[in-house]
Amino acid sequence: MLSLVVDDEPKIRAYIKAILRRESFETLEAEGGNPALEIVETARGHIDLVVTDLQMPNGDGLRFANAVRKSFPSIPIILLSGRTKPDTVFEFVEKPFAAETLARVVRRLVGRPAKTA
Repeated sequence: MLSLVVDDEPKIRAYIKAILRRESFETLEAEGGNPALEIVETARGHIDLVVTDLQMPNGDGLRFANAVRKSFPSIPIILLSGRTKPDTVFEFVEKPFAAETLARVVRRLVGRPAKTA
């Protein structure tokens, strides 16, 4: 499965990428919404999951998420933010978050059962 992580902070992208790797995702990365949208369009929607920050200096995460949803409505999208949850239909995970919190949302969105110890 292929995912796209969009965040302007390299450490956050690396953290999310490690979580997704444990969930069997190959992961592409982008620092902002515009480059991320180019990746999604180049992949012609063959991305199985998008995880994006809301606040980025190089583009608004919500605007990016809405553009993806408009062109590729079947791609699950998770919004991340350390601020209040926006009024939106997208899944939301508040920063900071534990790895298992994000993994649980990912499993639910892509229809995978919880991993057992």
